[in-house]
Order: sequence, then C-alpha cells, then structure tokens
Amino acid sequence: MTTVNDICQILEDFAPLSYQETYDNAGLILGSRKAELKGILVCLDVSEPVIDEAIRLGFQMIVSHHPLIFKGIKSITGQTYVEDCLVKAIKNDIAIYAGHTNVDSVIKGVNGKMAEKLGLMNCRILAPVNPEGPEEYGLGMVGDLSVGESEIDFLQRVKTTFHCERLRYSESTGKIVKRVALCGGAGSEFIQHAKAAGADVFLTGEARFHEFFTQGQHILMIDAGHYETEQFTKEVFLDLFSKKIPTFDVRISRAEKNPVHYL
Repeated sequence: MTTVNDICQILEDFAPLSYQETYDNAGLILGSRKAELKGILVCLDVSEPVIDEAIRLGFQMIVSHHPLIFKGIKSITGQTYVEDCLVKAIKNDIAIYAGHTNVDSVIKGVNGKMAEKLGLMNCRILAPVNPEGPEEYGLGMVGDLSVGESEIDFLQRVKTTFHCERLRYSESTGKIVKRVALCGGAGSEFIQHAKAAGADVFLTGEARFHEFFTQGQHILMIDAGHYETEQFTKEVFLDLFSKKIPTFDVRISRAEKNPVHYL
C-alpha cells in the first residue's frame, strides 16, 4: 500500500525541499506521513472544489504547486478560504502537499516543462544557485529554438501553446527569435538574467507596467499569465508519479479552473 510518506519521498527525491526559496512553504502541509492512500489528485491550487473532487474520487491526498498555507495561521475559524479548505481536508482525512519553488528550481520541473512545450533545445537554468556545485538547480530556463522565427510568430506560438486568451508584451525589437529565456509564474525579476544570457525573448507569468517601461527594451518581454505559464506543472507531477508507481491512481484535477477571467 502506498503511503503519504512514499509520495513525499518521491517528490523530495525529485525536488529536494532544500531547493525552495527562503520565503516558501513547500512540503507536507497537512496529514500524517503514515496514512495509506488509494490515490492522489494533482493541481495548481488547493480549493474547496478540488477537495470535493478528491472526496468524490475516494482519494486521500492532494499534491499542489502553490502552498495552501503560505504564512502562519493563528486560528482556524472558517474566516478565510484557506481555513475552510483546512477544515474540510481534516474532516475528510485528506493530506495536502505543496511542491512549489523547489519544483520550479529543478531542470525537469516547472520551467523545464515550459521549455519542452515550446520545443527549446540546449536548455540550462537561467539563474543557477551555486553553478559550480554537483547539481544544477535554480530559477528560470534558457534554450534555443531549432529554427528562428519572427516575433509575431513566436507570440502566436506562446498564445497557442499555453492556451492564452490574451498576451501582454513589450514593443517589437524587430529581431528574429532564436534564444528564449523564461520563468513561469511571477518571474519578471529575472529579465536581466535573460538579457545577460543573450535571449531574444523573456517569457514569464507576471510583469508590472514599470518593468515593461524600464526593462522591456532590446528584448521582447511577454507576460502570458500566472496560471497559463504554470498549468503544465500538473503534468510534471503526473509524469513523476506514473513512472515511479505506475499502478497507483493519480489524476489531474478537473475541478480546478483558471481564477483569472478576461473580457
């Protein structure tokens, strides 16, 4: 029988908790490591519909990308959606685990999956931690397209690949896009790393107006949306578990939806 600890071990062998950023709260958030499991549900964010889905499926664990508990909680009184989720999960014996910036940081994690979807080659970590160390990890990714293409064609590729309703991007540079740097989610702080890597494009999930204004020159900067750039993290989890425990029931949440809507 697969236990919560088995799932934790698989995740932490893949993306050690020591790789997470200091502000993060990755790891087992709720539940006993000894608990036995019939199946797990994977998602980006834990919500009540996701927990209800796990209950319907008879699953006892949810693995999310974003931590349900990010900052300290002093009471659980049902005053916030986080508290409501915790109460429902506890009542139904559902464990919750988050693989966040540690999964962002490994080469086959969030950013590696984005690079794979775009067909990038010769990929490497954009902002490595201890690049001289035995293991390469860090945030962002940079790689090359097999064939250069126009900026408008690349923008359309991003829109199609990540199922974006719209894109925000900086003024065209007129370059042919060959080298692409990216960082899923809120990664606009790495635009200077992208420029230093010789990238023609920097793709991320969140960028502020003044970043477009002050840093969006000489490189095509694209804000494709936080959910859009991280949605394939669910595939990272599914692929990982399917290879390690092929007979175990793992499913991507169907209840989860992009919380951002566009008009």
